[in-house]
Amino acid sequence: MERTELASFADGLKQLPGTWDEFWFSPVSLASMARVRQLFALTIAFQFVSYLFWVPQWLSGDGWLGSQAGRYLIGQGMPDTGSQYRWSILYLLTSPLAGQAVCVIGFLASVLMFLGIGHRIAPILAWACMMMVHHRAPWLTMPSEILMSAGLFYLAIEPGERLFLKSSLKESADRYSVLANIGLRCLQIHWVLWVALSLASMLQQPVWWNGDAIGLLSEQGSGWLGKISRNAGLGQCIGLVFLMLHPLSLVCLCNRRLRSLGVVFTILLGMGYILLTGDLLLGLIAGAYALAFVPESIRMRDLPRKI
Repeated sequence: MERTELASFADGLKQLPGTWDEFWFSPVSLASMARVRQLFALTIAFQFVSYLFWVPQWLSGDGWLGSQAGRYLIGQGMPDTGSQYRWSILYLLTSPLAGQAVCVIGFLASVLMFLGIGHRIAPILAWACMMMVHHRAPWLTMPSEILMSAGLFYLAIEPGERLFLKSSLKESADRYSVLANIGLRCLQIHWVLWVALSLASMLQQPVWWNGDAIGLLSEQGSGWLGKISRNAGLGQCIGLVFLMLHPLSLVCLCNRRLRSLGVVFTILLGMGYILLTGDLLLGLIAGAYALAFVPESIRMRDLPRKI
């Protein structure tokens, strides 16, 4: 018995290199990455539209967060602040027109990315514009923007096929790519790590254990559920269900047989972000990451039926 178990363990170790190569370097359809790219592009386009309402006014030379205030808040000239890595063109060009230009260029890059025009240039350009805003005002960065910027980096590995492509080209052999698989795997791993760290952070806070978290969020004006008392049974139940969605999605996403269920839990998690925190973009970006786990054999129009 012991010899058989040792032999099975040794066989498993021998298969590790092949499993590793298959996980990272097996080619997948470019359409798999394209559908992820399109939802990312729509979400990021909304983000740049929202930037237009405050970036030109707040970050201009005489705005609420002018260049001098911005340099002070990032700790420029102070040791061990990392301010030297927060370069932004908005420190040099302090006109509101410069802020508008960054937002418009980022929006146009998002549109091109949605259409699949420009290949890697479009996500890189959108990422650069987003970094100009992040580095200029890092204290205003939302969780959704962190996930967006990472996703843009992975989408630049292989953005996938164009939106409008001839049927003959879609069926050709060169529509499969190893780089597309690497990009999808990076998206999957990043999302799993992000959910795991979010869960660890939530478990460290007693309000998520005693059910007061939803009441606190409602008192801060967050979410779309209105005023909920801290001691309300409904709020406590909602908080515990939202908390449990994190480990459930993690377990299912990491299990190939349960991955479709994990996609459902991830979408529910995104809906929870919208309802409980009011962050629409975070919910949309959660859906974009969920698409990275959808098998390439499933088409978008068949997704509800397959799940």
